Amino acid sequence: MKLRIDKLPKSDEDLQEIQREIESQHHHNDEPNIEEVLGELYSGIQSMEGRINNIESDSKKCKEEISRIYKILGKMLIALATNDQNEKIKNLKDILNLLE
Repeated sequence: MKLRIDKLPKSDEDLQEIQREIESQHHHNDEPNIEEVLGELYSGIQSMEGRINNIESDSKKCKEEISRIYKILGKMLIALATNDQNEKIKNLKDILNLLE
C-alpha cells in the first residue's frame, strides 16, 4: 500500500491525515468468506495428500532397491568366499539376474 503522504508526521493533524488515508484505502469488506477459506484449505489438503502419496511411492521404490543391493552383496560375498566352482557360478548368475 502506497501512501500519498511522503513526509514525516510533525503534528497530530499530520497523524490524523495519515490515519484517514489508511482507513480510506483499507476496506473491511475485503475479508474472504468462509467458503473461500474452506476451498483454499481443501485445495491445500489435496495437494499435500498428492505429495504424501508421491513420497510414499518413492520410499517404497528406495526400499526395494536397497533390498536388491543387499541381495547382490550377499551373493557376491558367497561367490568370493566359496571354493566350490559350481557355487560361484550359481551365485554369479543370480547376481546377473538381480542386475537385469
